[in-house]
Formats: sequence, C-alpha cells, structure tokens
Amino acid sequence: MTKKTLIAEQRADRPERPAFPALGLPRSVFFRTKTATSAPLPSPQPDKAELARQLRHFELFAKLPAAVLKEAAAGAQRRLYRQGEFVWQRGDPARQVVLIDSGFVKAARRDHKGASKTYGLFGPGDSMGLYAFWAGMRYPTDAVALNEGLSLIILDAAELNRLAEEHRQLAENLKGEVTRFSEAFINKIEIISAGTIPQRLAVMMLQLVGRYGVERQGERARLPVSLTLEQISEIIGARIETVARALGHWKRAGWLVTDARGCHFDSLNQLRALLHD
Repeated sequence: MTKKTLIAEQRADRPERPAFPALGLPRSVFFRTKTATSAPLPSPQPDKAELARQLRHFELFAKLPAAVLKEAAAGAQRRLYRQGEFVWQRGDPARQVVLIDSGFVKAARRDHKGASKTYGLFGPGDSMGLYAFWAGMRYPTDAVALNEGLSLIILDAAELNRLAEEHRQLAENLKGEVTRFSEAFINKIEIISAGTIPQRLAVMMLQLVGRYGVERQGERARLPVSLTLEQISEIIGARIETVARALGHWKRAGWLVTDARGCHFDSLNQLRALLHD
C-alpha cells in the first residue's frame, strides 16, 4: 500500500461532523460557474448569545469558557455570499478571519496567462485568513464562494489575536488552525502527484469525502457539493474534457451519481483501487 493510498483511506474513514448542515446545490452548478454581479445577499444578524453558541461548533473555539466565546462574539458578524462572489481578493490586507458555517470556498489565483488555479477547498467547520494574518502578509489567493448563500462568520483578525494573547487555550487552537490550513496545500500536492487524471480525481474526491462527506454507510457516502467541471480541472490540473470523460466513466460504472443534493458515491473502494494501478 502506498503512502498516498493510506492517507486517502484514513481520511475517508474519519467520522462525520454533524454540527454543520449539509448543503444542497442546484444541478446546474456541475457545469459552469459565473462571477456574481448582483447586489450582496441580505445577512440577518443573530443575537450575540446565539453567535457565541455557534462559535463553539468550530475547532478554533473548542474548550473555551463561555466568557471568552461571548467576548469573541461581540465583534463578530454573519455574512451571506452569492455564488462566485469574492470573500476577498489576492493582495487585500489580511484583516479578517472567516469561519465557514455552511457552503464551500475555494482559494484560487490566476497565473500570468490569466488561467485560474485552485489551491484549496474549504467547507463547513473550516477557517480561512488566519495564516496570512499571522504571517504578516496580504492574502496570497482569492477566496471565492462556490455556492449561493455561502454563510460565513467574520472575525476581526487583530481582535482575535488579542484574545489569544490573553487566553492560552485559544492560542493553542490558533496553532491547530494554521496546521489544518497548511494541510490543505499538502492535499493539493498529493492530488497533483497522484499520477493519471483518474487517479488525481480519485485522490481529490477521497480527500473531500474524508473531511466533508455525510450519510456514510460502508463504501457509500454523499459529498454535499457539486463542483463544476471547470473547478475540478483547476484543482487537478487537467483539461475540462478529460475531467468530463473520467466522471462519465464513473457514472456509467455506477460509482457516482450527481443531483441537486451533491455527489453520491456508491463504491469508494473502486476509487481507492484506482490508486493501486
């Protein structure tokens, strides 16, 4: 068994995280994405007590006393985003940390030819922005909403850092978040180095199911998001047509079904088997 296969299997066996709701997306998003040009979505604000309770669901705020959660919630706000809308753009000052309550965000940037490359996918329970702030740099990538109604909790990075200086447990949690953020880029390396296009696609899907999969039963699981062919091609470094052929084969073989609720995998063992070829 190769190291990449072992890592993929371990992540595919991780337990579900029920605190965050599954997201159903329209069938149309599987084909192409558009940059949002509409007005921002209305973002009703929960009261601070409710926001403090929601913060407890995130690993960043695990094991913290209620008083610290209340203090963190005092300066936080909720924001909803449209599909294709920028959370921030590459080069913006790193002043915010965001917590993903529901939906997915991609970290991407364009090369000198204008082609977009995706370097990480982040979903419910994840944070973004902390590494850039901690490193004293501007955001190195764009952060783009992958679905309509992406729900984020936005924190002021400087205030979060101040709280961490006063509370040791929060400081330890911050270190853990930086490690998990780094893991997303290691995952990208694992995908690109996996081998053939079907193997890259298999590693990517196993990674996503391992972290965000729901309704797991044996070799079955649902990934509650449908990525576009364009988005997948950005991640695994392949032509859209090649990605379409690989997914078409999986569908004909009965390994994958896509609908408004996301991607349904009926034979995860078949994806793992691809890594042995």
